[in-house]
Amino acid sequence: MKNTSLIKRLASYSLFSTTFIFIHNCAVGEVIYTDLEPDIFLTGPYDLYLFDIDNSGTNELRFNNFSWTYFSYTNFSYKTRQNIFFSVIEDGVSIAGLKDFTYYSGKNYYASALASGQLINENNHWYNATDGNSEFVMAARTYINVGAGTGTLTCSNCAWYNESVSETINGYLGIKFNIGEDVHYGWIRCDVLDEGRTLIIKDYAYESEPDNPIVAGDTVHYVGINSIENTIEATVYSFGMDIYILTETFKNTEVIICDLKGQEVVRKLLHSKNELINMGNNPAGMYLVTLLNEGKRYNKKVFIE
Repeated sequence: MKNTSLIKRLASYSLFSTTFIFIHNCAVGEVIYTDLEPDIFLTGPYDLYLFDIDNSGTNELRFNNFSWTYFSYTNFSYKTRQNIFFSVIEDGVSIAGLKDFTYYSGKNYYASALASGQLINENNHWYNATDGNSEFVMAARTYINVGAGTGTLTCSNCAWYNESVSETINGYLGIKFNIGEDVHYGWIRCDVLDEGRTLIIKDYAYESEPDNPIVAGDTVHYVGINSIENTIEATVYSFGMDIYILTETFKNTEVIICDLKGQEVVRKLLHSKNELINMGNNPAGMYLVTLLNEGKRYNKKVFIE
């Protein structure tokens, strides 16, 4: 199920569930990333998984893949109902999603399937148990037990499986929770397959800096880096194994280059307004370039190949 993205390369470092902490000396904050190895499969009819996003020993969510059969007096037939949902079981936990109002049950809550790269912050639509319901539906299906599952009905508001989406691969749940009095944002990567029959939980991460956003799928503190206003006019880019730095403000300007683990691989003063730094002695991957000059700074991510 793993793709060739950064997540797969990070996950390959461990055979078991492992927490990776990436600390940038060049930036504040860090992302706490956990890869579930092997992935968690919930196939029903009574599968559940307790989830602890900050590894504190207290579970915030309970994932369920639950199905049951009942007799319908409407058409005098047996029907099977299957729901993939999760319940909020810890105060202060909110889920990015939506709610709608139904005639019989009042409010129903549905978890959004966020795309990779989508920003998770205070601007998402957040719901929690205090809104009237602690259950958030990902997929729901009902079929008549005649023939091979005839009369299948789907949930139009279920982002992970509905009339137009038969499965979701690498969707992200957005989560907001508290550590003490501080608010933190995170994501949980999941698949919903087999027309809403199977849930796979793959990995998850959260931003350790309070109130700081996180990008769905990010395992590095990119959002915090990008949120820092650049106060030095510069152009920084990479080509092959070289990093190019173009700036008029080069006198007394220090350049710091960090790898994904936050380790400094270069620290030096610029000698000209057109500087080339060869990274041939370093492995391919993403690096953060920071320029510092008399309290001003510039940050840019580059990729060395």
